[in-house]
Amino acid sequence: MKDNTNNDSLKPQLSHHYQQNQLSDSQIAALQAISSSTLRSKRYRIYGAVAACSLFAFIGFIYQPSHPEVATISKDIAYNHNSQLQMEVLSPELQTVQGRLNRLGFQLVSSSKLEKGKWQLIGGRYCNINGKIAAQMKIRNSESKAIYTFYQAKVPNEFINQLNDKETAIDGVNVKLWREKGLLMGLAF
Repeated sequence: MKDNTNNDSLKPQLSHHYQQNQLSDSQIAALQAISSSTLRSKRYRIYGAVAACSLFAFIGFIYQPSHPEVATISKDIAYNHNSQLQMEVLSPELQTVQGRLNRLGFQLVSSSKLEKGKWQLIGGRYCNINGKIAAQMKIRNSESKAIYTFYQAKVPNEFINQLNDKETAIDGVNVKLWREKGLLMGLAF
């Protein structure tokens, strides 16, 4: 059998002890102020985190390519440039290269962005850009003697109409993309 006399006397003693050791009104106010500022601080941290995430999402949206194919096309051009495959047709004449690359389904054109006296055509070959047949031509800059690769491809009109001049660096290759005369143009160096 348990002794209830100890329990009966312990309860009033504990009650009396805790009543004497209560916090004063000023101590309670100080604790509430700390609690409130901690909640405010947490709230501001949460707002700050949400704002930062929103800003990163917005920046990511703004700086992503205007069309998902832009990244793929740029990667394909960088890959083709880095492959340094031999030209199938060696000729400084665009018409000769066009005549030998007769499976393109479009006419090769000279670009207004490549000044006639500044660039010399070396030759051309077939390549693949975004799963479609395209032309890759090697050209030499007459001033610097550097070799560039120049690309032309037929892509869907809805893509071409959305494409603005783009320049990116992929795998150590600078790739410029633009639209001209109904074709996708690319320059890699």
